Amino acid sequence: MGESTSMATRIKMKIDLQCGACSALTHQTEPPQRFCPCCGAAFDRFCIKCRKKVDMYFEEWWPEDDECLRTYSPAKKCPSCNSGLEVEKTAKKQEDDDEFAH
Repeated sequence: MGESTSMATRIKMKIDLQCGACSALTHQTEPPQRFCPCCGAAFDRFCIKCRKKVDMYFEEWWPEDDECLRTYSPAKKCPSCNSGLEVEKTAKKQEDDDEFAH
């Protein structure tokens, strides 16, 4: 039992935040950032339908055995009511009527 504690290694964890608006990656700092430094969009998302805060999801990548890179991204759907959190374009753009469109 003493051998397993001496062989235990510490895992280096690096955490990045990905913006949902501009897809920029930002390293997490202390205190945690609330807004994207590139475009100013908020990292927190709220569901308009059920009025709950929606947590970010993460993906992990292990480049080495003792190193973990975790990237948090904003959710696209609410886990409570399954409504979409992304703004969808329902109206057709007026580019078709633009005289300069080629």
